[in-house]
Amino acid sequence: MALPASGPMKASMINTESAELSTSNGKLAGTGGATAPSAGSFIKRFDDALPTPVDQVKPYAYSDFYGKSFNPPVISCGTSTAAIGQGGGQGYFEAELDFSTTTGAIVVYFFPDNVPDGISFVYNSVTYNTLTSNANGVITAASGTNNIVGISGSESQLIAGSPYTLTKSVWNGTQFGSTGNTESGLVAAASNINLSSGGITYTLVIPKTAASPSNGVLKIVGFTSSTGWRITAPCPITLPSFTTNSVNSTFQGACCATQNQTYYFVRNAYMNPAGPFTAFVIDTNTLPQVNNFVYSNNTGATALANGYYKITSNTAIYVQNGVVDSISTGCGSCTTDFQSSGVANFSGVCLAIINKTYSHNGSGTFPTAGDSVFDENGNPVVSGYYKFNSTFVYKTTLNVVDSGWPQDLC
Repeated sequence: MALPASGPMKASMINTESAELSTSNGKLAGTGGATAPSAGSFIKRFDDALPTPVDQVKPYAYSDFYGKSFNPPVISCGTSTAAIGQGGGQGYFEAELDFSTTTGAIVVYFFPDNVPDGISFVYNSVTYNTLTSNANGVITAASGTNNIVGISGSESQLIAGSPYTLTKSVWNGTQFGSTGNTESGLVAAASNINLSSGGITYTLVIPKTAASPSNGVLKIVGFTSSTGWRITAPCPITLPSFTTNSVNSTFQGACCATQNQTYYFVRNAYMNPAGPFTAFVIDTNTLPQVNNFVYSNNTGATALANGYYKITSNTAIYVQNGVVDSISTGCGSCTTDFQSSGVANFSGVCLAIINKTYSHNGSGTFPTAGDSVFDENGNPVVSGYYKFNSTFVYKTTLNVVDSGWPQDLC
C-alpha cells in the first residue's frame, strides 16, 4: 500500500501509511531547524520511503508524500528489547532486526502466555521455527510456517479458520502499528500447532555464521483479539560450552569414551510466575540440562547427533533431535577391549588360540597385575591361564590378574 499519487494529502493518511493511529498528533517537520526535521515528524518518518525518500530539506510540503510507501525502520539488536518486547491483539506482526557484522547464535525467548500465538524468524532466506522449553522440550513446525504455541483447547477452531488473512502491523520506531495492509496465507494446521499449557517461555535459535546478511525478520501471528505476548530482540552471542566425547551409542560407552570435544548449549528462560510479566529470567546452568538445545559449534548451526555425551564424572546426557532428552547417572568402571585366548591350563596355554575379545579395567592396552578381566559378555573370567599375544601369558585368580603376571612364557 502507498499514499496516493495525487489529490488531497491528509495527516491521517500519512499516519496510517507509517503504522500510526490515524488520529495521532503529528507535525510535518516537527521542531527541526533549517535543514533537519525532528524525530517522529512526518518528514523524518519517510526519510527512507519507497520508491525514493521524501525530501529532508526545506521547504517541506505535503505534496512530497505523493506515491510514497512507508519503509519500516530496522531495529538494532539488543538496544530495543524493552520497546519491541511486547505486542498483542489479532493480527500479523513483523519487525526487521539488524545484527551488524557480528557472528554467533541469536537466542530469542518468546512468551505467548496463554492464548495461542505463532512465531518464526527468517534469516538468510531460511525460516527458523523449532522451539524448546523447560516444560515441553523440542517442538517443530512445518517448513516456512509459524510455530503456534500457547494453552491447548482451541486446536479445532484454529484449524477451521485457516488459512488466515490478518491485518499487518510493522514496527514504526516506537511500537507495532497497523499499516492498513493485510497478510494472507497464514496457516494453522496440525503440522504447526503445538499447544499445551500456558505460561511457558520458549527458546528459538537462529545461527549467524557470517558477517552478511546482517538483517533478519521476526514474524508473529496473533489469531484472536485477546492475545498478548512478549519477546526478546537480542544480538548474536557465543554459546556457553562444555567438554565431552564424540557421540556414543550407549551410556556406558560415553562414560568411558575420551572426553576431547568442546560442544555448546543454549540456556532456556522463564517469566517470573509472580509477575508482572515484564522481563525474562535466563537460566544459569553451567552444563546442558534437559530440554536445552545442544550444538557442535558456537553459532548453533549444527545440532549434536543423537546419542550419549558425558558431562560430569558420573553423568551423561542423551541427545535426541538436537535437544537434551534425558540425563543418566551412575557411570560404572570403564574397560578396555583386547584379544585373548580362552582359559587354559599351564601346560597348554602356549598352544591356545587367540580368538576372543575380552576387556579389562586397567589403564594399559593389555591387563596387568591387579586388573580385572571380563569375557565377551562382560562376565568375570574364571581362574586359569590366558594368552594375549604370541609369547605373553597372564594368570588369573577368579578374574584378577595375579601378582607377577603377565609373563613371557611361550
